[in-house]
Amino acid sequence: MNSRSRNAVVLAVLAVVLLMTLIISLLFGADLARAALHRNPTPCYFTGEAIWELCRAWLPPAAGASSSTGRPGQSRYIKGIYVSHYALGSPEFVAHVKDLLETTELNAVVMDVKGDRGHLVYPTQVPLAQQIGAGSQVMVRDWPAFMQWFKERNIYTIARIVTFKDNRLSAAYPNWAVRDAATGQVWKDGEGLGWADPMRQEVQDYNIALAVEAARQGFDEIQFDYVRFPSDGAVSRAVFSGPNTATNRIATIAGFLARARAALAPFEVKVSADIFGYTCWVTDDLGIGQVIEAMAPHLDVLSPMIYPSTFATGLPGDGGVYANAIAFPYEIIHKSTFRAVARARTVNPDIEVRPWLQDFADYAFDRRTYTPDEIRAQMAGARDAGGRGWLLWDPAVRYTRAALVSARPSYPPHTNGFVPVLRYREIGRPAGPGVRTPEAFRADLERLLAAGYYPVTLAGMVEGRLNMTPEGKRPVVLTFDGATPGQFRLLADGSVDAESAVGILKAFHDAHPADWPLAAVFFIAPDGDEPGPAVFGQAASARRKLEVLRAWGMEIGSYGMAGEKLSGKSAAEVQRELGTSQALLERWLPGLRVLSLALPDGAAPADKSLLSRGEHDGRYYDYRIVVGVGGGLAPSPRSARFDPYRIPRVEATDAELARWLAIADRPNVAYVSAGE
Repeated sequence: MNSRSRNAVVLAVLAVVLLMTLIISLLFGADLARAALHRNPTPCYFTGEAIWELCRAWLPPAAGASSSTGRPGQSRYIKGIYVSHYALGSPEFVAHVKDLLETTELNAVVMDVKGDRGHLVYPTQVPLAQQIGAGSQVMVRDWPAFMQWFKERNIYTIARIVTFKDNRLSAAYPNWAVRDAATGQVWKDGEGLGWADPMRQEVQDYNIALAVEAARQGFDEIQFDYVRFPSDGAVSRAVFSGPNTATNRIATIAGFLARARAALAPFEVKVSADIFGYTCWVTDDLGIGQVIEAMAPHLDVLSPMIYPSTFATGLPGDGGVYANAIAFPYEIIHKSTFRAVARARTVNPDIEVRPWLQDFADYAFDRRTYTPDEIRAQMAGARDAGGRGWLLWDPAVRYTRAALVSARPSYPPHTNGFVPVLRYREIGRPAGPGVRTPEAFRADLERLLAAGYYPVTLAGMVEGRLNMTPEGKRPVVLTFDGATPGQFRLLADGSVDAESAVGILKAFHDAHPADWPLAAVFFIAPDGDEPGPAVFGQAASARRKLEVLRAWGMEIGSYGMAGEKLSGKSAAEVQRELGTSQALLERWLPGLRVLSLALPDGAAPADKSLLSRGEHDGRYYDYRIVVGVGGGLAPSPRSARFDPYRIPRVEATDAELARWLAIADRPNVAYVSAGE
């Protein structure tokens, strides 16, 4: 049975079910019909337009998940940027920041309340701040009106307070400052700025008073930066009011955070602190008083500054693997975040780790400026390691817009909806059965992007990672059967043919790096012990193509052996085909785990249990995902109707795409992500 016939049967069955529901309504009343559709609304979702208009009123409300406000006690995945003291006083920079917040996935902003030189951004009522002139460079005069814009748009606001690096306070009160043993004067760091002594209670009280004032100004979170002892300059000459021992330094920083948290307890704010990136990796205090286990009990959020550029000597104990840290944006962030999460949660199970990420030019290695893909890799590293969001740092407040997912279109979360899994075969000319032209494929991608779809893999779908789809976006899976020549072709110079499926996908991703990641599934049918012409038609480059797909994040699945139908084969033959195919693909790409299987022409064996697992020649195989041909939209993995071994697909033809994407556009039909 071909896919068109199969889809016709599916729709006919649904029509019968819906007709029975309508009969129930006529005979026994609408309440009973409504109850039937609440149990299984699929017949109404997938019916024709005329009947859809009749039955839509009986459908249950959307079973989605709404994003929380991010207030204390509620988890919200924060995606924020930093805005400096001086940028807050610039209409151009403020307009730029607001535009980013309105048009991208960003939902948070970190604003300097007390900046690096001790100046406050708004008029202060703290007497000591007034006395020392900390309010002499106010950037925003009417702060309540300024904040109202962010509150109206549910933007999470974070007050950054540069704590012990304070040139203003140290100049006004030298006896509260870090002293220089050589001169007896105020000690200066590498920038020529003075520091207030973290051990002085007067210094701590001043910063706590500023934090309380910020809480009253309506911030959602108070973030203490430079909450440490100095690290740059002639630190060996720095003299404090108490003995400069590790024990005293650690106790001082932890004690300050404890006092600050107590003072902020009456307010509905979170308390956070920034720490050095290397603090995630060492157990001593690095001479600055920061130890995760000592700080974490007093915090709601820990923000390690794990910019790859700061890891000038690589990661501790890595044997030199990450010595060129700037070249490993995912790994540096993932490994550092993972350590921070593990350590912080041993003493505070509820703490959130939200790292700072690099969106500025490298200064320690090759001076590169990170591409949108490299910035997205950092975001993925933080998320995959258990981080609860991220903050981008660019002191110039420019930011890479192309690294941020677009805010529009966006839909209300609905995580029990359906997911389109599209089936492509050959990409080429002329168009015909099983052949989609390059022009039509590009048009498909444009259509999906405009409708708010976001590509994911089958493994991501089945393994519960649809929540990694940005909030308000609709996941879609692109699958390619049979490794045909038009799916991945190389030109004579070794470049990817721009008219092949992979070339089109790569170009589309490059044009929309955040909105359209490189995510698709290629089902391969080996026809020998080594990759040959059955793998995209060019035997000499077959292995290289597989390696490229894997490096680019594509999923590689099995199409059996030589793409032969499994129906009519004996149990032994089925196990030989499926076991050999999986074993070969995993041997060709060491470390690969082949999870997905596409049934050639949708033909299943008599014993369908053999699709999931079996044994051939002493080797066991195990598939977690099986897709067929046709059948329409796939149920959400959250739905009781979801079966990973019977995932339907939509044939990528004009008629089928038009039909099923129109159905997905109906209210409460498509899966819509609630966010990370």
